[in-house]
Amino acid sequence: MDVLVQCIGGLGILASLISFQCKKHSSILRFRTFNEILFAFQYLMLGAYTGGAMNIIGCVRNILFSKQVAKGKRTTAATVVFSIIFVIFGILTWQGAKSVLIIVAKVLSTVAYGNKNTTVVRSIIFVTSMSWLIYNYSVFSIAGVVCEAITLISLVVGIVRLDIMPRIANKKAAAL
Repeated sequence: MDVLVQCIGGLGILASLISFQCKKHSSILRFRTFNEILFAFQYLMLGAYTGGAMNIIGCVRNILFSKQVAKGKRTTAATVVFSIIFVIFGILTWQGAKSVLIIVAKVLSTVAYGNKNTTVVRSIIFVTSMSWLIYNYSVFSIAGVVCEAITLISLVVGIVRLDIMPRIANKKAAAL
């Protein structure tokens, strides 16, 4: 059973790695949804109910935000509603101080994923990924720890490749 639990997390790692290398908001959220559903199963199997509940709600949030952003609609109301839902479920599934990490991470990721600017998404998710790294360590999710370490590396690569390098190239082109 332990091997199965960690394998599910391994598939989540793959989805996470791919997500932050995507240029389009919808692609980022599609792969983040795959990541969250896989880790929701893993957390539930580990008895980490806060992480499981938060990731299930996160999947719904990601699908809704992807549709709203694609249609050019504002996500402000949904951001507030999902943030409240995350706080409520965090309290209902309370497992001590580690639950605070996930409540804060999910509220911040809700703000990030509701933003169509992928630079903002990657920047905020860097902070939330640090919270998940600590949470995963505390619930003994080996795949979760590995996933967040890889996600942090993927985020840095994505930020440099997709956010910083194009700005440098544009400044050089404008100077010519």
